[in-house]
Amino acid sequence: MSSRRVFLKRTAAVCSIGSSVPQVWRQAASAAGPDRDATILVVVELTGGNDGLNTVVPHANDVYQKSRPTLRVKPDKVLKLDDLVGLNDALKDMQPFWDGGDLAVIQQVGYPNPNRSHFESMAVWQSGAAGQAAAPAGWLGRAADAHPGLSPCHVGPAAPPLAVRGRTAAPQSLASLAEFQLAPGADLGPAAESKNTNSGPVVEAIRAQYREASDLLRRLEQVPRDGGTLPVAGTLEGRLETVRRMIAAQAPARVYYTSLDGFDTHAAQVYAHPRLLRTLAESLAAFFKNLKESRDDARTAVLVFSEFGRRLKENASGGTDHGAPGPVLLVGPGVKGGLYGSHPDLSKLDEVGDPRFAVDYRDVYAAVLRRWLDVDPSPIVGPREAAFNLFG
Repeated sequence: MSSRRVFLKRTAAVCSIGSSVPQVWRQAASAAGPDRDATILVVVELTGGNDGLNTVVPHANDVYQKSRPTLRVKPDKVLKLDDLVGLNDALKDMQPFWDGGDLAVIQQVGYPNPNRSHFESMAVWQSGAAGQAAAPAGWLGRAADAHPGLSPCHVGPAAPPLAVRGRTAAPQSLASLAEFQLAPGADLGPAAESKNTNSGPVVEAIRAQYREASDLLRRLEQVPRDGGTLPVAGTLEGRLETVRRMIAAQAPARVYYTSLDGFDTHAAQVYAHPRLLRTLAESLAAFFKNLKESRDDARTAVLVFSEFGRRLKENASGGTDHGAPGPVLLVGPGVKGGLYGSHPDLSKLDEVGDPRFAVDYRDVYAAVLRRWLDVDPSPIVGPREAAFNLFG
């Protein structure tokens, strides 16, 4: 990403880039917009370590009920997926996805020798290489290295996460669509319109980028807005609305990455966790509702994960401590809905009191890469067997 900025900065004088042009224009993607039928992947990271046992609840398990006297979700409050597990009732807006066969719930996802540090475990998940937390590029970034048309885009206030950073691919990053708005009276300068054929290939490449950026701005302005109140940009719903409008405007990206923070629930979890799950479910429901209006829902899938789950037993502060495996959710009309992976065995915990993982997260990534993005996963996550068919 920095190399792209340096390159554009050094050629700015040639292209007559004004100081009023927002930084995002200097990061305009060089690829054309994706095919209208191309599949889209949206990743939502639940930052902080989501309590998987209170998300996909083992409601019929006596060990669960006894281990969480104040935090347990009672069986009559669970949205049952089968006789043993169900969704937390705060996820009620996800029920239509389940009923329609558009929600895959993958249980007990993790990796060998789990690390309970936020930083280390998130690096493992984002790199796609267990045991190589310091990998220089992430799993989606490496996919984009081999397939530039994926063109990852991070939506959020922070720097692009490792997951979308490639060795050569530079992810776009924006906090909101406000970054695509020019200051009053500003334009992209003569670089966007010049027909001069004697300027050389470098300058012409820059001009092409600016023309594509200008075209994207016009398409974004033409995307119909939801008739209701626009969501706040800094919320998950607002970030997903930014993603939705980028998809509808045929932006170059086929991969989008965003997050919902606050899942490090060491205390007072009974209040915080349901609120977070409700935010997740309501935001996803609104996202797909609006995608359907632009007929982009069928080609969009959302992957929801967290860096680890939480400990089986609640702590003395009314919360849960760092754990190991947790559920991964896949949502969308192209998803083959259902329960995947084994139910948590709460009678056989590891040495620190966590359920043991049953599904390697790289198997989930491999299925997403191969069956949704049509990318060979072997160079990215290794030679993984086809554990699940999560799409179709």
